[in-house]
Amino acid sequence: MGKKPLNEQQVKTLRKIVSDKPLHELLLNLSVDLMLRSSDLLSLKVKDVMNESGSVKKEVKVKQKKTGKTTLSIPLSKNSIDVIKKHLVDKEQEDYIFKGQMGHFMKKPICSQQYARIVKGWMKKLGVEDVSQYSTHSLRKTKPSVIYAKTHNVDAVRRLLGQSSVTATSAYLGVSDNSALELARTINI
Repeated sequence: MGKKPLNEQQVKTLRKIVSDKPLHELLLNLSVDLMLRSSDLLSLKVKDVMNESGSVKKEVKVKQKKTGKTTLSIPLSKNSIDVIKKHLVDKEQEDYIFKGQMGHFMKKPICSQQYARIVKGWMKKLGVEDVSQYSTHSLRKTKPSVIYAKTHNVDAVRRLLGQSSVTATSAYLGVSDNSALELARTINI
């Protein structure tokens, strides 16, 4: 079974919990907004979200390492834009957004294991009983799951995630035959 996505209330609560930690605030908001795998998210640089003039980009485009595909231009939410303005305005264009905090790690992004530890810590702070059901991938799945729940548009979610088939996206979202049948029952022509 895949990892669970966070729900909207969990994200809102986490935003309050992490508001005093720049790295965590950036990680939470950008991971939910951009729907990227951790390797793609952690390799983002300031230039990916900010123009040289210091203004925040409205949309972000990323070439995915796993597939080699470029994602659609993903719009940044007001939350992400505000966090970028708050924490990245004085950073160099070539700086990693999520750079390490100590020694030689200050020039590199945090590793995926550190990101995973941060997410586990967040789940504990949310009071989640079984934190093993959540991972960094839960954050990638959060926005697509909400979009699917509100629209039932698997193809739109597929495009946002940069996946190649609706079948793979349906499996990724956990869309079962039962939920598809239930949706069909609600539509009367």
